[in-house]
Amino acid sequence: MEECICWVETDLSKNKLSELPTDLCGYLSLQNLSCYSNFIRAIPDEIVNLNNLTYLNLSRNQLSTLPVHICNLFLEVLIVSNNKLVSLPPEIGRMKTLMHLDASCNVLSTLPVDVGGLESLRELYVRRNQLVTVPEEISNLNLVKLDLSCNKITILPPSYRRIETLEELNVSQNPLENPPAQESILCEI
Repeated sequence: MEECICWVETDLSKNKLSELPTDLCGYLSLQNLSCYSNFIRAIPDEIVNLNNLTYLNLSRNQLSTLPVHICNLFLEVLIVSNNKLVSLPPEIGRMKTLMHLDASCNVLSTLPVDVGGLESLRELYVRRNQLVTVPEEISNLNLVKLDLSCNKITILPPSYRRIETLEELNVSQNPLENPPAQESILCEI
């Protein structure tokens, strides 16, 4: 009889991995997976087998796209900062359990409007990208922290005033034409 490996947490960070090992996707009890600071360019489709995975850190790798199959996981935390991401898949809106999304330090030029469907999302970090606009749908979320700093955003949607749960909003180092205070966003925080 084959012995079952019941790892709950695995850290493969700071190695020289060019891809996420497919064998790892067989550890069905895995809840936390850290693979930051590698050279990962691809995520195997088999990652969908990790039904218990709630924390995934893929920061500081070489990802240019976020595979759609990641959106089928029940993640609570997804960290994909410091990659080469040019976009996030629209399917990201299916991640109903996601509470923390960090896609900072990439080359994102837009965010999908489907981000507004992340009903559990409390923290959204997209600093240091190439964002010119941000979706109005973000105002439907119960965000506590929103970091849009160091982008190319000129106007914040006035609907952002309705984010009553927001405690921290960072829009520094953007070429804002209408300062958030003028829109009464900062005054209500």
